Amino acid sequence: MPCTIVNIGIAAVLAVAAVVIAGTGIGILFFLVALAIIYLHGYLVPGTPTLTKRYLPASVLGLFGKESVTERRARSIDANATIEEQLVAIGVFTVKDNPALTDSFANAWKVANERFRFEDVDESALRTLFGTDDVSRHAATGAVVDGNQSIRWISESALVADVTASRLLAERGSGWETVEPNERIALLRGLRLFLRVCPACDGAVDVTERTADPCCERPHTLIEVTCSDCGTPLADDAVVGIDADASGRVRAIRR
Repeated sequence: MPCTIVNIGIAAVLAVAAVVIAGTGIGILFFLVALAIIYLHGYLVPGTPTLTKRYLPASVLGLFGKESVTERRARSIDANATIEEQLVAIGVFTVKDNPALTDSFANAWKVANERFRFEDVDESALRTLFGTDDVSRHAATGAVVDGNQSIRWISESALVADVTASRLLAERGSGWETVEPNERIALLRGLRLFLRVCPACDGAVDVTERTADPCCERPHTLIEVTCSDCGTPLADDAVVGIDADASGRVRAIRR
């Protein structure tokens, strides 16, 4: 948000200059094109996101729910902690009996998913997602990491959500680069259980939980997250046992 305002200000100044030089019509056209670029990319001038976070006072960044570089670096991801503890530590989850995404992360994730609809999940995006160069995409919802680890997502939208979330986590937690690929997937899968809106269409998300009682095994709680508008499956998981005091998805991130 701060860098967006800065870029809109730059666009306005340049548009006024265009009006003076080339006339009102050209100035208005320039401003509209600049706004479109800012909407699609988040900035008009490359580097402003980094510069605003680095040089704007913490009090100004705080007005927009942002942290300074120093504050972000103070946070880190502990691979030995539970998924919930990791996400709370980097400001993604609230600290409650029933945890939920913080508003700032939920909004940033929604915007990132909207922007990624215009992109393809190529192998470059997968390399960033897993933190390794040894990754290849298989079909629309699969990947092979390090030559022997096969990963499959429940839908293309689930894959997109993981790609965008991993980028946001890299910005918020200085320890993200140390997290192994399989641990990253576990963390992102847990995070996806708490999606607020569908990455594909911005529709509302339904979370359903049901109990399965297989023969000769302890009961399981099955969790399914789907879009109520387009029906896209977004996440699923299963946890052993039944607990009236905590939902299945909360227990899934506390394992």
